[in-house]
Amino acid sequence: MRSKAILMCLVLILCSTVQFHNQLVQNENISHTAQQTCDANRNETWTVGLIYCNDVIQAGYTLFSPMASETSYLIDQYGREVHSWTSPGGYTGLSSYLLEDGDLLRPVNLGNNQPGEFSAGGSMGGFERISWDGDLEWFWTYSSETYRSHHDVEPLPNGNILIIAWEYKNASQAEEKGKILGDTSSKTIGTTSVWPDKVIEVKPVGIDDAEIVWEWSFWDHTIQDIDDTKDNFGVISEHPELIDINFGGVGQNWLHCNGIDYNYLLDQIALSCRNTNEIYIIDHSTTTHEAAGHTGGNSGMGGDILYRYGNPESYGRGNSSDRLLFAQHDARWIEDGYPDAGKLMIFNNGNGRDISYSSVDVITLPVNGNKYFIENNQSFGPKNLSWTWDIGTDMYSPIISGSTRLSNGNTLITFGVEGTFIEVDYTGNIVWKYISPINNLGIMNQGDSIYEANGNKVFKITRYDGNHPALKGRELVPIDYIENWNDQCPDQDSLPYDVDGDGCIDDSDNDGFNDLVDICPGYNDSIDEDLDTIPDGCDLIIDNDDDGISNNEDLCDGFDDTIDIDNDSIPDACDSLIDRDGDSVDDEFDWFPDDPSEAYDSDLDGVGDASDQCEGFDDRIDVDNDLIPDSCDETIGFEEEQTNNGQNISADLEYNIPAISLITLVIIVLFARKKYSG
Repeated sequence: MRSKAILMCLVLILCSTVQFHNQLVQNENISHTAQQTCDANRNETWTVGLIYCNDVIQAGYTLFSPMASETSYLIDQYGREVHSWTSPGGYTGLSSYLLEDGDLLRPVNLGNNQPGEFSAGGSMGGFERISWDGDLEWFWTYSSETYRSHHDVEPLPNGNILIIAWEYKNASQAEEKGKILGDTSSKTIGTTSVWPDKVIEVKPVGIDDAEIVWEWSFWDHTIQDIDDTKDNFGVISEHPELIDINFGGVGQNWLHCNGIDYNYLLDQIALSCRNTNEIYIIDHSTTTHEAAGHTGGNSGMGGDILYRYGNPESYGRGNSSDRLLFAQHDARWIEDGYPDAGKLMIFNNGNGRDISYSSVDVITLPVNGNKYFIENNQSFGPKNLSWTWDIGTDMYSPIISGSTRLSNGNTLITFGVEGTFIEVDYTGNIVWKYISPINNLGIMNQGDSIYEANGNKVFKITRYDGNHPALKGRELVPIDYIENWNDQCPDQDSLPYDVDGDGCIDDSDNDGFNDLVDICPGYNDSIDEDLDTIPDGCDLIIDNDDDGISNNEDLCDGFDDTIDIDNDSIPDACDSLIDRDGDSVDDEFDWFPDDPSEAYDSDLDGVGDASDQCEGFDDRIDVDNDLIPDSCDETIGFEEEQTNNGQNISADLEYNIPAISLITLVIIVLFARKKYSG
């Protein structure tokens, strides 16, 4: 009985341990469910600001500069402003970047009255570096009658800046290169100049100056097949490293490059040029002198084009049907350590496709050491995309826009003409959507249309992790949504529990518990059948009798199913026959519960009936040790007869047998009464 009690205690301890572990797991799961990273679905209620998000987003802070605004904004994942920088000079801009010390670098538009006879979309001309506190730390212009910066910049790890610029070439210089001058497609009528693109690397000096430390120009790497008297005459298809000077725009704005990126691992630069529908990669490891020639640098090719993609017709190795890019923007390498690292991501605007839609395309570059592989008479690969995303005609941005891969594999997309920011996971599901609330009239009201007042265009955006050096250690306290909106519950901090955007903490599942305190989102928290404080909708085990077995699998409701002494898969509390030795005799009545060959001991002599030699008598009494119980032994004898005071002992024993039997019978009756009485 003592061993049985110990066994029962061990079983109960084991069950309690399992139940406690299950409780911890369930509570952890519930906590994870309740504390979502972001939860909003305002497609039907909001026109600007945070429209949609779920818990698959890449947490961080998004930087954007509305094209109609002098201010750049940093917002959190809920669409709340946490910081902003306003141009001290009152300039608008396109792109903007956070530097490691928290300063903001942004190219700025100096306006339409800049020197020179040329103007085109994306014209900038100036640069601002603004401190975290809003002070102007550096302002520099690169705009004159012969050059002008435009579109984008790229901060370098050494503190320098890569800048895209146009440079002036007059009619004589253009003709010397074999350039066919068209009638004019510029905003300035009657000119015959051309403004090719170039890249300069500048080192900021003081508060208003810079040193140009490196320079590269398309003008130094041209070819043409029109005039054989010119130095750059040749067979275009034999020189994919050079650019056909007569392919692309026919007016002043020949190439219209709109994006630049730098790969520090390769020391190479990627350029996106809209008018040729191509992206180009060049060697940055050259000197300025080498960059103007065809030898030198890590590639040994000087400033020649290392790689190009998007339109093989431009170098005579394809036709219009082979075109893959359509007025693309923002060619960027995917960062080291990110999914698809080393590949190139491009926002393919789709301007010129048979069906007007934009896509985000990723290509695997055919890297060959410091160069790129290309077969004779073939175009640069790849033929197929390694990743792509689009939503058909629901996203078509013929101008501006961009995209970038995030560290968790998501992709952040700028749908530029509608000022819409979209984050998708690797499988293409939208996990975050935000619409810029700034247009030409200023800050919009919630409910205003983005199509009014010339829209809410944004060139491109950037996402920064909270551990980025610019943000680390700063108190990024949310201010409010940027747009003007009606907060129906101003005393409540409703995020992230405000799915519909009314400012109030929701009760999304209508169970009487608002989302802030809701243990089991999507289910009724008040339904808890087993009273374990875990609502049934989130309860991994609904177990009324607390035996670690769910109700729908419970064999013995109200009792502990784990207690099954006879291991017959029927819990003891509901077992009509508890029979450990399987002899069909209930243990309660089985004198030998662990011996299947014995069940009863009718004469209470400790020997089961099946083995009893002397039924009704005590088999253990065997005075002469002849293995025959004395009560059934016809002759009780000894090897040597002994006497005691002259009296024969055997005779005494024979004489006393009836007395012994009587005593035994009395003992049997007494034990039987005790056994069966209870």
